[in-house]
Parts: sequence; C-alpha cells; structure tokens
Amino acid sequence: MNKSVFMMLSVLFMVFIGFQFAEPAAAVKIVDHGTIQYSACEKITWKAYQYQKNGKINNNFIKIYINYWTKNPKTKKYYIEIHEIDTIAKVTKNSVKITDWNDGVDGGTTVNYAKTKLTAVQYYWRIFRHELTKS
Repeated sequence: MNKSVFMMLSVLFMVFIGFQFAEPAAAVKIVDHGTIQYSACEKITWKAYQYQKNGKINNNFIKIYINYWTKNPKTKKYYIEIHEIDTIAKVTKNSVKITDWNDGVDGGTTVNYAKTKLTAVQYYWRIFRHELTKS
C-alpha cells in the first residue's frame, strides 16, 4: 500500500513539473500602450495585444483595449467612464475588418471594413493609432 501511494504521488509530482515547463497554446504580447491627457479632467489609456498562432506572431489580428477616464471633481480621483475593445483583422487580401465595442451611453458593437493591402498590425501602426492619439 505504501509503495503504491508513493508511486502515485511521484507520478503526480512529475506531471505537475511537466505543466510548469509547458508553453501556453496562445501567447499574448503587448505591442503598444499609452496614455493621453486631454484636459485636467479627461484622459485615455490603451493597450494593444498581438497573439501567436502556431508558435508564430500573427500579423493578421490585433486587439486594442481602450479606457476613457474622467476625474471626479470632489475626490480628485479618476474613474473609468467608458471601456472600449477594438479588433483589427485581415479578412481578405485587400481588406481589414475593424470591430468596435464599447459600454458607453450609445454603446454596442459596430463593424467596419477598410480597403487596404496592409496587414492588421500595419494598419494599426499606420492608420488606427494616429486616429486614436489625435481624438
């Protein structure tokens, strides 16, 4: 009985150690983040994530999390007023799909297509990020 318990614990320990060294199936990499202060009471923060597919970085999909912050005049602390999640995905050779979800007053999901030969990541860096930082 003691040998079987010892053997079972040894096998469980080895399996646990094996899981510690295993790589995740879909790794996520932050490719951009930032904060823009628009006024004394408003700011925007964002983080852009790129995913791996089959062990390689996927340039055809990027996800951006954006938070719109407002300062409470009484407490002088910022709180998140609106959450927004944008995804840019390459759908055909000549177009990308831009999905925008937010939980604001007029929130919901909107889907737009842009005609371009750029990958999703190139579209983010050359077009989307500039629109985000100037708004």
